[in-house]
Amino acid sequence: MTPVQVDWLSIVFGPLALIAFAFAFSAQRSASKRGESMPGWGKTVQGVGMGLVLFVAFSNMVWGG
Repeated sequence: MTPVQVDWLSIVFGPLALIAFAFAFSAQRSASKRGESMPGWGKTVQGVGMGLVLFVAFSNMVWGG
């Protein structure tokens, strides 16, 4: 990958990861107010957000300029 591609992936995946974390945080907060555990979709969204963050970090370490 070129440094330009890595920069664009960071620009695209970074905000998507933040949105995913915001949805997961909202799901966790709502569930904790009700005294329940976090729903499955919230855990999935949190995992996807973490995967995006790790991919951006890894791609910047390997291919970033």
